[in-house]
Amino acid sequence: MSKNESVKASLELYKGLIYLLITGIFAICGFFANNYKSADILDLVFIVSSLLVLGSFLLFAFKKHYTKIKELENLKERK
Repeated sequence: MSKNESVKASLELYKGLIYLLITGIFAICGFFANNYKSADILDLVFIVSSLLVLGSFLLFAFKKHYTKIKELENLKERK
């Protein structure tokens, strides 16, 4: 596998991870929307902490995706 193909595969992996994290964020928001009337403080702590963790993973995935895009652009410029 060439370096170019390897970077493209990494981009696809990070794209899938980003979709997965966004889906998780929507799922947690949907859970809150369904249960906001009966939610106690433990549920709210769980929801907020889950959103913070997923948000930080999402930022990490965006950052890695961006660096791989720049790496792919540099590989194309060298050819």
